[in-house]
Amino acid sequence: MVDLLALARGTEAPEPGVPDSDDDVASSPDELLLELMDLVALAFPTTLFRQTIRFVKNEDGKRPALSDLDGKGVMNAIKRPELGHSDTEVLDFINHLLGQLAEATFRQGGVRVLVGHLEVVDNQHGGRDVTLFDDESGTPELVMTRVFDRSELRWLFFTSELFSALNETEPAEVEQQRQHDQLMLGVKRFDIDMKTATITFNGLGREPSRWRFELVGSWVEERHRFMWGWANDQVDPAITRRVELIRQHATGHGLRALSEATWGGPESLFVRLARHTAVRIGAHAMYRAPFASKTGKGVMLLALFPV
Repeated sequence: MVDLLALARGTEAPEPGVPDSDDDVASSPDELLLELMDLVALAFPTTLFRQTIRFVKNEDGKRPALSDLDGKGVMNAIKRPELGHSDTEVLDFINHLLGQLAEATFRQGGVRVLVGHLEVVDNQHGGRDVTLFDDESGTPELVMTRVFDRSELRWLFFTSELFSALNETEPAEVEQQRQHDQLMLGVKRFDIDMKTATITFNGLGREPSRWRFELVGSWVEERHRFMWGWANDQVDPAITRRVELIRQHATGHGLRALSEATWGGPESLFVRLARHTAVRIGAHAMYRAPFASKTGKGVMLLALFPV
């Protein structure tokens, strides 16, 4: 299992046979249900109003194993944009979370369901109704109900509101990528001056090209973790001024991905969020600048502006 979707906790699904971490054990049923909702949103091409997650016993009979996912899309359902994940990664993580959920419900209520299904349905109040059924006897038996109100769903990262925002800027992102590719022709190296917030691209047979930049964010490879530029207290706030304005306008429901200071996941996910942001702040292009330091290596995502 690779780094997919550590979400706010920054955890990874373990390899088969590796025990869960202490952090996993401490997760509550509510936290795990919210993570499941987030992951199921990535398993389907459009937004859903109903999710059904079915599971059976795994090979040793000690944990639930995902057997089927089903979903019903809302009318005029919003298309999920490409976010850099694979179906295999999503399904592996759902399978992992089902095992955690079985242990969490056992700790909290003395109930461990190994064969059953979860129903997650949008309700008329903007929240979601969750029901857990035990199917081992052949007849579904209601085990648990939980109603998440609209305010609790603000925890979710992958929402129709985020998908709409990304879909809206996608054509401009494509054009911005074309401009990036044109700018990079012949470039062999770059030099960054953090004090003046400028970057210069150099290459054989071409004049140096100097640009101003704003730090959209940075992603650290070892931790698979992203930090928005405005959350980085090591840089001058002047080089994140426009990005900070995006955060200020991302306080609405469903936009946590654009306002959570730091969270985990694959680099490709955050490159997409950075491209969206670069369009929103009127940048010429978005540049992925690799870095290496004593604390680790990763990439800085820079929005470029003419000097």
